[in-house]
Amino acid sequence: MNNKAGIGSFFHHVEPDDIKDFNLDKYITNYKLFYTGRHAIKFIIDEISLSKDISKIWLPKYYCQHVTSWLKECYPNIHLYEIDPFSSAKDLDLNSFSNPNDIVILNNFWGIYTYNIPKLITKSIFIEDHSHGWQSSSCLNSTADYCVASLRKTLPIPLGGILWQPKSNIRYKSNLIEDNDFYENWDKVKLAMSLKSDFIKNKIETKDFLQLINQSEQYLHKQYAPIKLTKENEDLIALFINKDYKTYKKNNLEILLNSLNTNKNFKILSSETDCTFGLQLLFKNREEFDKVKKTLISNYIYPSELWPHNKEREEWSYLLNIHIDFRYNKGHMRHIIDTINNIH
Repeated sequence: MNNKAGIGSFFHHVEPDDIKDFNLDKYITNYKLFYTGRHAIKFIIDEISLSKDISKIWLPKYYCQHVTSWLKECYPNIHLYEIDPFSSAKDLDLNSFSNPNDIVILNNFWGIYTYNIPKLITKSIFIEDHSHGWQSSSCLNSTADYCVASLRKTLPIPLGGILWQPKSNIRYKSNLIEDNDFYENWDKVKLAMSLKSDFIKNKIETKDFLQLINQSEQYLHKQYAPIKLTKENEDLIALFINKDYKTYKKNNLEILLNSLNTNKNFKILSSETDCTFGLQLLFKNREEFDKVKKTLISNYIYPSELWPHNKEREEWSYLLNIHIDFRYNKGHMRHIIDTINNIH
């Protein structure tokens, strides 16, 4: 079953009414919207620095390579800590981060990581990143000092990020700047989404939208200042933020897990309490990873790699993400099942 929605691993244009509603205010209130998740991270780090001197900013060693390099350009005091991205957060002792002048970014890997934030007086400031776990249980019920997420990983919007402080109503002092170049970048992604919709509907044959997305990403890698949202762009994000994205993934993942065969070349990442970001296939061997990816693409299934260029691990090193969001139905899941089960 040919579904071209996954090409380029970004969303095409959809209407808000096509997605089920979700009451975000029941869980997260007084949030602040941004254009990107990294803008949200930088904004809150700079906000914290207004009231105290920041000693170290800790990032997980396994993290989005673009965000890591971007933050290193912004701050000279980035440090890395070890964590297993494919197991759980239980082995990470958060009590070891006891300097109140340190900031620790905790990543909700694939939507299934839950961290027990210390309640000690002498503890570091913890910021949870829920970019790949939007609407997961640990996202909606976080006890971190602050939370951030890149919304464009889940919402069908050109760009989007969010910052909130669980169980609090903080007032921020920092001001955001306006930038016409950045607003043009938003328009570029919006155009790419529209062109991709036309491509999916067979109205056009060219894939020029991929070039537009690449240009946008290259621009974002070298753009370091959090930008103030225009009213029009903020309104568009608001249209999609109160939509239920988890139910679609949960239902589709359930279908897959009930029918996929065991394969010696990879394992499926799963959780007893939450659904993962997508269908996550873990590999030890790069050749097997490439073989499966090539087979999927030849069968019109377009996965993404999370995250490339991280250091190889002794066991599971490569993660292939297969999209299973609101753009896909039971028929698409059946096609994924048949394709994967025929890979030997």
